[in-house]
Amino acid sequence: MFDRLSQFLRLCLFGILTLALLPAAAEAAGRKLALVVGNQAYAVLPGLNTPVEDAQGVSNALRNLGFEVTLLTDVGPAVFQAVLGTFAAQVDEADTVLFFYAGHAFQKNGINHLVPVNARLADAKALDTETWRLDDIAKALKGKTNQLLLFVDACRDNPLPEAVRGAAEAGGLAQFDGGAGTFVSFATAPGQVAWDKTEGSLNSPFTAALLTHIAQPGQNISDLMIKVRNDVGVATGGKQTPWEQSSLREQFYFVPPVAAAPVVDAPVADEALPEFEVVADQSTALAPPPGGIAVIGQGVADTQLAALDSDTRSLNAPLPENMALGVQTELDRIGCYGMRIDGDWGNGSRRAMAAYYEAKKLEPGEMEPTEAVYRALLSEPENTCEKAAVAVKAPTKTTPKATTKKSTTKKAAATTTKKKTAAPAPAPAKKKPTCKFMVIAVVCS
Repeated sequence: MFDRLSQFLRLCLFGILTLALLPAAAEAAGRKLALVVGNQAYAVLPGLNTPVEDAQGVSNALRNLGFEVTLLTDVGPAVFQAVLGTFAAQVDEADTVLFFYAGHAFQKNGINHLVPVNARLADAKALDTETWRLDDIAKALKGKTNQLLLFVDACRDNPLPEAVRGAAEAGGLAQFDGGAGTFVSFATAPGQVAWDKTEGSLNSPFTAALLTHIAQPGQNISDLMIKVRNDVGVATGGKQTPWEQSSLREQFYFVPPVAAAPVVDAPVADEALPEFEVVADQSTALAPPPGGIAVIGQGVADTQLAALDSDTRSLNAPLPENMALGVQTELDRIGCYGMRIDGDWGNGSRRAMAAYYEAKKLEPGEMEPTEAVYRALLSEPENTCEKAAVAVKAPTKTTPKATTKKSTTKKAAATTTKKKTAAPAPAPAKKKPTCKFMVIAVVCS
């Protein structure tokens, strides 16, 4: 009897320890950071079809896998450099850092160059000064103890103008060695060109395959890339083969395998013991943290560096259920909207968006209540539109050289009128007019 009781207590203790340790095991996975860039709306070079959609899809997938994601779309070099500096300052705190890039790229002298949307590449010197070297990005993101994962979905065609094609290699990207603890995957083999889009897909073949398999549990990164390589081969008729190189010190899993519970000897069967369930739902206990996406873009030009403060870069606010209502609320908060906040998106809301772009001295962009618009507005200070209005200089009051009889009469009449309408508690005299939106009421639902 004592032996059976002892075995029963061991089972109970195992159940308690399992429940207590599961959250700790999930937390032990460490902090995971991701910087995701998608460039497609090139100002001078040929535009692309899918990089923004690719970057957004990868961002959502990584967020669901517990990564803290910073998303950049259609950005220039100065904005990218500012965000890269802030992002790189955190990598020593992370166990895993991931960089994903979709857009134009080329190789020169064995060095891979990623291309910002406003690059002109008009001469050989610009090939270095107007682009980002993948080596420099990897160096900035390589922390002391982290694993660095690089995914480059580029080389969809040769972006270089005819005048400078002789200054760089013919096409494709060069092999890349990021040092110990680094994994790099290219959409196609060294020196080869990747497809931008296949029929019926919103994503490139490489990104589509990556999104299909990335969340499979218990799959290490090597097995993941085998599946991606096979899918891309099928989608492109064997014309594109993804390539990777790994110098990781340990296996990496986007979704780690669930550890098998240790086997406990069954109790002696001459007397039944109470039945109980050790863990009711392991999938809930092992669910990754929600993470978040800090969205910078779409279409962040270099002139918008002032908006890239710490709040913007660490933005993890949840999305509102009614996006139109959320955007109206933010427009009202920053002084660009003075109408009723009702979630009904119409011409008044679009005029408020136009006022926002004008206050920021930007070309008019997206006028509808999208996620990118909402998150961009979250980072703006409360007086964004008010500052622009106050900055308009009021007309200077001039004193007439001669006072005519007619003007004297009008002045006297005005004085008489003022005396007749004087109130018992007169308001203070008005100063020179300044233009600003006044908030009458804020309705929260």
